[in-house]
Amino acid sequence: MHRYRRFFYSHGKLLLTGEYFILFGACGLALPTIKGQSLTIFKHNLSSVLHWISYDEINQPWFEGIFRLPSLDICYETEKNTALKLRDLLLKSKKIQKNFLPNSLGIYVKTQLEFPRNWGLGSSSTLINNIAKWAKIDPYMLLGNNFLGSGYDIACVSISKPIIYKLWNQKPHIIPIEFNPPFKNQLFFLHLNKKQNTCDEIRYFRSNIRSSNISNENIETISSITQKIPFCKTLKEFEELLLKHEKIISKILNLPTIKETYFPDYLGVVKSLGAWGGDFVLISSRKGMKNYFSNKGFDTLISFDEMIFKI
Repeated sequence: MHRYRRFFYSHGKLLLTGEYFILFGACGLALPTIKGQSLTIFKHNLSSVLHWISYDEINQPWFEGIFRLPSLDICYETEKNTALKLRDLLLKSKKIQKNFLPNSLGIYVKTQLEFPRNWGLGSSSTLINNIAKWAKIDPYMLLGNNFLGSGYDIACVSISKPIIYKLWNQKPHIIPIEFNPPFKNQLFFLHLNKKQNTCDEIRYFRSNIRSSNISNENIETISSITQKIPFCKTLKEFEELLLKHEKIISKILNLPTIKETYFPDYLGVVKSLGAWGGDFVLISSRKGMKNYFSNKGFDTLISFDEMIFKI
């Protein structure tokens, strides 16, 4: 018999500007999404065992694991790598917070995603933030120094507001902002039908792009674009800034933009979000937009108000 104990929730995230350049100190604009992930803790009668089940957006279990307390040795798992990563997070949490997961209580944990796992909205960052809330620790301490990214996603899901994010001396600086553009009914998010591994993309970026190619001028330009975006009054002004941003990233990566690759004849803007090549892109609407993308095999098109969380 399970008894309710505690409930935690984190919204997902999207990075609108600053991809890759955040790692070098540029400002990035991140937006929280309506859909996120919950973590619910129950007590159960089996002492000294943590039973964990993760459910996807259609309420189907995609992972199950049983861990012995307090060692968190794996007794049972349906996916080895997931079990090891989860065990590592829980052990880190115990190391930071000594009173976390006492061995005197049996615990049942249920996590529930509200978005498909291949959407790239933060299945990992929302989990880390929820575990940190549960353990009453700083999520950045749980993230650790081994993570290759900037940490913007943790900041965004922690605050659940649009933020401007910057690394200064490798420490996060976060400014919550308002972002409710008057032309938002002309903005949509299109899924590219594939999941991008952010860590792999950052490894590629670090190994193939010399830091000497990342000029201070480019960093300042990306930051300037980020800071101007929230104050755009017209779609035209917004589109011009995003196009400028795409050209800079394209030149540094020596890669064509997503628009050049997939949608060269589309008349609106197609802006990559986060790591290039997968997950979602931002689209500015044009007549016949839905049919245009559907005819190319891209059917997941979500409006700004359906995607972005507002307090």
